[in-house]
Amino acid sequence: MTNSVCVLGAGIGGLMAGAYLAKAGFHVTVIEKARTVGGSAGWYVRKDRIFPTGATIAFGLEDGGLFRKHLDNLGIQVDVLELSYPMDIVLPDREVSIFLDSYKWEQELRSKFSDRKHEVLEFWRKLNEISQVVLEVTRTGVSLPIHRFYDLGGLPMWLMKNPRSFVRLTRYFYWTVEDLMKKYNLENYVPLRQFLDAQLLDAVQTDVSEAALLPSSLALTIYRRGSFYVENGIGTISKKLACMIEELGGEVITSSRVKAVIYNKENKLWDVESAKCKKSFTFLINNTGVSFGAGTSYMEKEEFSWGALRIDTIVNEAACTQPLPFAYQMVVSSTSSLLKELLHGPLYVTFQKSFNKEGTLVSGELVMTASIHTYPDKWVKLSKEEYKKIKQDVMEELLSEIERVIPIKRHLLYVEAGTPVTYQKFVGKGEVGGFPLTVTNAILRPKSFRTKLPNLFIVGEQVFPGPGTLSSALSGYYAARAIIREHQ
Repeated sequence: MTNSVCVLGAGIGGLMAGAYLAKAGFHVTVIEKARTVGGSAGWYVRKDRIFPTGATIAFGLEDGGLFRKHLDNLGIQVDVLELSYPMDIVLPDREVSIFLDSYKWEQELRSKFSDRKHEVLEFWRKLNEISQVVLEVTRTGVSLPIHRFYDLGGLPMWLMKNPRSFVRLTRYFYWTVEDLMKKYNLENYVPLRQFLDAQLLDAVQTDVSEAALLPSSLALTIYRRGSFYVENGIGTISKKLACMIEELGGEVITSSRVKAVIYNKENKLWDVESAKCKKSFTFLINNTGVSFGAGTSYMEKEEFSWGALRIDTIVNEAACTQPLPFAYQMVVSSTSSLLKELLHGPLYVTFQKSFNKEGTLVSGELVMTASIHTYPDKWVKLSKEEYKKIKQDVMEELLSEIERVIPIKRHLLYVEAGTPVTYQKFVGKGEVGGFPLTVTNAILRPKSFRTKLPNLFIVGEQVFPGPGTLSSALSGYYAARAIIREHQ
């Protein structure tokens, strides 16, 4: 019993923590409400087709990459395809293509921001310079906020070898992306601002005016370090982590909603009851983003977090007659008061191969998913009739936005939309993506994986390093490291 761990939620953070702990000899039980593992880096079946839950592009899987390092440590191999042309950003008056190749990328910047190309190039080169140091610091394994010496990872050694780099970095600790834009007189250059906002709202959940420069620099330049499509979807990584936990004697229990979580002060154990499991555990890791009582989640605090509206479709492959980027980010051009009231930021669209629930490729069709930020509370307040009508109206308007770029409507074979109400029903929460990476959240008061409750840890997008699959995986590692170092 002294080495028992319960992981609530089979997202990538919880699975990463569980895999490291199982490898270290702990008995791990993962409890997941959904039928499949992976959370936002997972999948689900609808209309006999596999749809990605959220994340579609993986980062950090290049040789020596942060994600690759941890998968290698766990002995997990995945087949990936590096994307040389991962994305187009569709702005109201231009399209900007994202390239892996640095030369092509700078040519794109010169071409698409030609009237301010010199300042834009200087801005981007400085951004890249900052991001390189941020990446080196991240590679040391440092985890914020620092409570134990081992939270520093290899940072002390790195500081001894790179004192000047760190001093240069400190001047940007409290800067936003907008502050760096001001350095090059670009803060009022609308096309660049729209472009950066589109990227940042997806990656760090806020725009240039509030996005902390240090983590944002990495988010904006990471495509030149490599972006990847995982064979059969990013959920493959989650499946392999879950299989590893089971192979090492652990349990992964799906379709099992948690009913109660209580700390027993007498025996100092966590009593967990779900639809399929009723046991006591020494350690509890919450990866759900859902509160199970005071102090068990950061979602209890009055802090804003976005929801998502998503559209799942099956389309005839005739809709895509020419090579496409892996994904689109489309700045919504509609002046609809409905969209302005309910939605925020760019529409993120991907086209992927279609697989049936057995994992067999379906020829002649593609799966298209589209998602956009929305205000969770506004959907919850609607009556049943209002909800049904507004969901349909918003879906139609967003499909029209996509139609401007790719004529898909006449090729639709199936379409359905989901809102924060849908997420609440199936996931247990209406919010997605964690908290915006403002200077406060990222630098001044980053959220720890530790809690004030005994032997309870929080991992995933709510805690440091923040939103995204890679960051969530790192948070799982940091929590596992703490448990192993102090309790093995």
